[in-house]
Amino acid sequence: MHVIDTSVNNLCRHLVPSKTDAQTIESFHLLFLQVLTASRQDWFVLKGGANMRYFFGSHRYSNDLGLDIIEREAWWVAETVDKVLDGKALASLVRSSGIATSVTRPKQTDTTRRWKIQLARVGDTGPRLPTKIEFSARTQFGGPSVLEQVPDAIVRPYGQREPLVQHYGEAVAIQQKIAALALRSETKARDVFDLELLSRLHRAESSWEPIGSEHARQAAQRACSIPYESYRSEVLPFIDPDVLELYRSEETWESMRETVALRLDQMADAMKQGGEQ
Repeated sequence: MHVIDTSVNNLCRHLVPSKTDAQTIESFHLLFLQVLTASRQDWFVLKGGANMRYFFGSHRYSNDLGLDIIEREAWWVAETVDKVLDGKALASLVRSSGIATSVTRPKQTDTTRRWKIQLARVGDTGPRLPTKIEFSARTQFGGPSVLEQVPDAIVRPYGQREPLVQHYGEAVAIQQKIAALALRSETKARDVFDLELLSRLHRAESSWEPIGSEHARQAAQRACSIPYESYRSEVLPFIDPDVLELYRSEETWESMRETVALRLDQMADAMKQGGEQ
């Protein structure tokens, strides 16, 4: 377990660039991936918000890091990730980046391995920044993945190397986001935000892989039910400050909801007309 260290030399405070909370979390995620992928990259696939941010140009920083496990036992995953989180390499990198960490392991099952991390910026006496790393063996909506380096535009602000990471492509990303919106026990505004981006980037119907008209219709209904207050509290704090004004208004959120709901309804109609089994 890494203990929050507030005794770092004051000089470091002036060498480390100031970051927003979301950027501090992203910096840690990238450092973790850098160490994790140093030896091999063939046993996990990046998904969710980090995948959207790194490889689809999303302006939304991801608060958590979600990955699917490929053909590995849960105990092996736990040991591997523990070695990274407790190891000297990551400790040195986060320290050089002006970050201190504290790690707990609240959920370790055969299907889900989860680590919660509290982050602190050097010299910052404010609240700790919570983030989560989760590896899942549940790949109901998995599929083909792509091996790519995280783009330089993402890592450059932190002065880091580009991790080489397997991640899901657009068809699987769309499928997973629809499933999350339709099936998650609690609706999340971030799923609508991500689907709206995917709808703009990939307008072709072939890009929107079907998961079932019932799920598509349910996702559309849930998209319309998420209020602006949820968007404001869940999404806006993680938007790139340079473009925040473009996303801040309630009208913008209503437009996003309508765009996603319409696209999902169109998908459901097309699947019905096509004789979905």
